[in-house]
Amino acid sequence: MPIQQLPIELANQIAAGEVVERPSSVVKELVENALDAGADELVLDIEKGGSKRIRIRDNGCGISRDELTLALSRHATSKIQSLEDLERIGSLGFRGEALASISSVSRLRLTSKPAEQSEAWQAWTEGRDMQVNVEPAAHPNGTTVDIQDLFFNTPARRKFLRTEKTEFSHIDEVIKRIALSRFDVAFQLSHNGKTLRRYPKADSEKQQLQRVAKICGSQFAEQAYQLQSPESDYKLKGWMVAPEHCRYQGDVQHFFVNGRMMRDKLLAHAVRQAYEKYLPTDRVPTYILYFELPAEQVDVNVHPAKHEVRFHYQRQVHDFILTQVERVLRSLTEMSSNAGTEDASLAFNDERYESAHRHQYQSADTSTMRESSRYSTAPRKAMGSLLPNAVKTASGRFESQLASTGNASAFYASASVSTQEASSPSESWRLLSLFNGHQALVRHSNRLAWLNVRQVHAVCAQAKLSQQLEDGLSGQPLLVPVTVSAKEFKTPVSQWPEQQLNRLGVMYYRQKDMVVIEQMPEMLRKGNVALLFKQLLEQVSENSDTQLLTWLTAFVAKGEYSTTEAEHWVKQWRDQLHESADYLQFIEVPEADNANH
Repeated sequence: MPIQQLPIELANQIAAGEVVERPSSVVKELVENALDAGADELVLDIEKGGSKRIRIRDNGCGISRDELTLALSRHATSKIQSLEDLERIGSLGFRGEALASISSVSRLRLTSKPAEQSEAWQAWTEGRDMQVNVEPAAHPNGTTVDIQDLFFNTPARRKFLRTEKTEFSHIDEVIKRIALSRFDVAFQLSHNGKTLRRYPKADSEKQQLQRVAKICGSQFAEQAYQLQSPESDYKLKGWMVAPEHCRYQGDVQHFFVNGRMMRDKLLAHAVRQAYEKYLPTDRVPTYILYFELPAEQVDVNVHPAKHEVRFHYQRQVHDFILTQVERVLRSLTEMSSNAGTEDASLAFNDERYESAHRHQYQSADTSTMRESSRYSTAPRKAMGSLLPNAVKTASGRFESQLASTGNASAFYASASVSTQEASSPSESWRLLSLFNGHQALVRHSNRLAWLNVRQVHAVCAQAKLSQQLEDGLSGQPLLVPVTVSAKEFKTPVSQWPEQQLNRLGVMYYRQKDMVVIEQMPEMLRKGNVALLFKQLLEQVSENSDTQLLTWLTAFVAKGEYSTTEAEHWVKQWRDQLHESADYLQFIEVPEADNANH
């Protein structure tokens, strides 16, 4: 076959394969175009997960009548004009491929009116012929892009689209991430005529935190600490969670570079390395971070979907982010390690700690850092061991003691003694040995007892699951989706409690007479997925939430534990269950014989 120039229609469809992966890709490209046009209000109407219709209306600068046809041409853009512009890109889009690529696999209608133009005009085109028709229209200032019947002329690609719910969930995730990057823009997202998301403009710090709570959950917003790096060419700001409160899944790990959402390995590694000294083994870093640097020092033209970037000075960028994140974690560690001491109130009254949940870490010069070092001279330890819950519980007992006795001096004397006892590991229950894989022999002073590690694990796991269920479990995708015949289930698929299953982290879709399971809760994805899915469906349909919680917990506890794991659960028994005797079986110890011989 001879070498030949590809027709423009075929070239656009090939480009569409890179730009238009699924409906959410279309939404991302069009929303970024609207933001580049200066819009501060966006309304998105989605039908059937985006496969039927995607309509995005903005109040941006608009496109003049003479440029409408050109806007639908490939490599046509107003954002760059020279090679120098490409080397310092400040806009979200710059290639000029999106509209041409999208129009080659859909029925596209572009309506726009600049403020200086007296009337609006509309350009529309369908599929491969790329013939653009322009006609008058009624429209306020701004632009509306209406995409219908995505992949109507490429049935092979349409066949690979997931269910309507799955595709919309991807669109929802894109809008959430963009909404986190642009607090100055209002977003409204509707699906099948129903408004599901509304994010008003967030100008103040309080409003921004409210938007964060809407997107990432109220728990994240309450536990987040604000980070602000010193002024320099590199700037890092955002929110991050103390290690002991980090999530168990990486669903809240958002990084933005110069306003662009990123999934960059270098950035993720820097954050992960900063957290690793403090993070408990079962948790992952939880953060929303915004990194700004000069545009000429970063190349965004390295990924078709612009998800990754290349920094000119990778080592400096990595070390900067590592240092700033570690600085905040170190401050949190020092603050936590002093929470159980007598002068803890002094640490919390320091002007650097302005509220119980949000802390501003401003520019730190050498003197400030030297001053902060007075809080602790101890070496860094894992963050999981730095919050003495036993001390907090003791404090609660102190308050009740004060209320009952009314003797302040006696109360503070006993408080001092109890605090020392709670913080002294030598006087706490310690693991001596492990028998039968789950019975721990523990000792406290001259007392011995058996501690049921399996039972402690189950109780702690149930408490954690109960908390996670409030916001919904984050399931984990299966490496290979599992297919089950719909005939094997007692109830028709249409009658399944889909919302409750999704809340548990389950993702599935129906394909003719088969049910394809794509995602399951973490504790259920390692066994017989088909059988466990049936059992989970029965639990959700027939039992209460309490029974469901008990059933899920049974899959978390283990049959046997290593000595290291047993030590961990002995510690959790001390910290979380406050050394409850319900899990102990005391062993009678003979009294010492003091007779002289």
